[in-house]
Amino acid sequence: MKARLLMTALTITAMGLAAAQRIPTVTYTYDGLPGNWVLDFKVQNNFNLGEGGIYFFGVRLETGRNIAGSPDTWDGEMWAEWENSGYGGSTLVYNNNWINLHASIPEGESLSGFRARMTGESVPNSVPFFAYARGGTYLGNDHFYLDINPAFEGTAALVPEPASLAVLGLGFAALLRRRR
Repeated sequence: MKARLLMTALTITAMGLAAAQRIPTVTYTYDGLPGNWVLDFKVQNNFNLGEGGIYFFGVRLETGRNIAGSPDTWDGEMWAEWENSGYGGSTLVYNNNWINLHASIPEGESLSGFRARMTGESVPNSVPFFAYARGGTYLGNDHFYLDINPAFEGTAALVPEPASLAVLGLGFAALLRRRR
């Protein structure tokens, strides 16, 4: 009986994790110097086949609007500002937005090259984002707007640069060595 309950709990947990991982994931890297950073956002479409491609994406940067680059066929000039409250989302105003009226990021694929310049002294650890999809029917319950045009809001995460990862790895190795 305990084994059956444990298996049921594990199955429910796994289903919840799988559903949570279906929403778009956004990460970013950066280059530049203080006062002149360029953030490069990567959008991962985690939908199942038939649930739609991502065609509209934006971020909010505290230092304002400053598109520095766009993937091929993506327009970074159509929407200077975007707010989702009229569609069931938040009142946050996104000031760096890209749209593709003819194509999208297909299910299971990712796209980078959404670049925005930032004039702050330091790079933020996270950035608010939104994404809209079309061309399918999304069956999850973690979106706003329509099942055939689902929208999401979340937080893009900074991907540590390789040098930072190396320092963390060395620190971890030193900690392990010290424990022995």
